[in-house]
Amino acid sequence: MQAVLYFSDKQVREKLFAFVDASRGLLLVTGMRHGAAMTRPPQAREPFSALEDVYGGVLSQVLVADEGTTEGMWRDPLGDLGDRLYPDDRKRAYAAATGYLLLEDGKPRTVVRKHGTPAEDLWFLQEALSRLTPRIPAPDPAKRPGTRRAEPAPRAPPRYGPASAREDAPPRHGASSAREDAPPRSDDTPPRGHRVFSPAEPEAKDPWAVLGIARGTPKDEARKAFRALIAQYHPDKVAHLAPEFHALAERRTRELLDAWEALEKDPP
Repeated sequence: MQAVLYFSDKQVREKLFAFVDASRGLLLVTGMRHGAAMTRPPQAREPFSALEDVYGGVLSQVLVADEGTTEGMWRDPLGDLGDRLYPDDRKRAYAAATGYLLLEDGKPRTVVRKHGTPAEDLWFLQEALSRLTPRIPAPDPAKRPGTRRAEPAPRAPPRYGPASAREDAPPRHGASSAREDAPPRSDDTPPRGHRVFSPAEPEAKDPWAVLGIARGTPKDEARKAFRALIAQYHPDKVAHLAPEFHALAERRTRELLDAWEALEKDPP
């Protein structure tokens, strides 16, 4: 069984709590991004589709989708659930809100950290589920996701002039290599007045500064501060203002959301 809840639903928190309280057996609860450009519904994406196809008779799923709209940007149902399940353990509450939460008969059993790719997440989810029930076999240890391959070194920037004139270009058939002490050729440098400058990339904003939160603040406290800050730009709070302030509130809200998303990617 798969159920999908959306941040834009005013009752998303209550519905999520009801699913957890009424669940029997194993239940997976997790959040996900679901923008307007995503054509596949949340339940059809991986690793959720594979889990349903293979272990749907053993495992139920509740997927909480954040569409990134103004209707749901001030809601945090998964954070509320984490606080409810772990009222005295901030670290576990945060892990439950940001990872794959596995429950049994409504009680939390373990949390699987999100590793990045669906294939990696599926392997670790199957491993965790195999420890909770004999009906799900352990994954193949030989296929355990490992460290990604190092990215190749960036290529040197191209020199000016045609490829045949560059020192790093292979010699043409029948041509001898240039002497190391040979003077530079005239076409190795750009003509005067035609220097090429690479546009500077905009400096990334510090998410801690954008959110007005001291660096190193525990993630659960940072999340509460973020929720309080973003609530100031709720559409109801600016409804009486001129249209230009509505646009400003939306831009500020998006800036806060982007900063919080960047902060969440840092290890807790």
